[in-house]
Amino acid sequence: MVRLSALGMILLCGAAQAAPAHQDWVVTHQPDRFVDRVMMEAWADADKGPARMTLYCDTESGFRVMFLPHRALMPEGPSLMTLTIDDAKPVTLKGDAFGDDLTDVVTVHDTARIQAALSGARHVTIQFQGSAGAAGGDGFTFGDLAAQRAMLMKVCPLSK
Repeated sequence: MVRLSALGMILLCGAAQAAPAHQDWVVTHQPDRFVDRVMMEAWADADKGPARMTLYCDTESGFRVMFLPHRALMPEGPSLMTLTIDDAKPVTLKGDAFGDDLTDVVTVHDTARIQAALSGARHVTIQFQGSAGAAGGDGFTFGDLAAQRAMLMKVCPLSK
């Protein structure tokens, strides 16, 4: 019985270490009586460190980008982020940081400016700047987001 428990623990630890660094677009549906809500989600863990970048799209709320730094990065409140998507020119966007001792979530505003570029992104770097000045950055590598680009643009069309 002890050997079985030890074997189970070894297998669980091995599975945890083999967790993927990214998840490309996953499409789900949430039907109700009135509408079939389509939702898409993709994420990538930071190339180094504990952070995660998450992309969301749904027929109800549109396209959204969130960062989960999982570390003391910046104070809660308004922030600026400079994103470099693949080899494109850097784009600076406004956002909000949330969290107490750790920065739990950083939301990004005006994501329509970067949706087309993110729809097929392979690598994204970000520099965060909180209200008190520079705070740090991360890099994220995705797999094949372009495989679902047509679906993303259908679910969350770019507004002009």
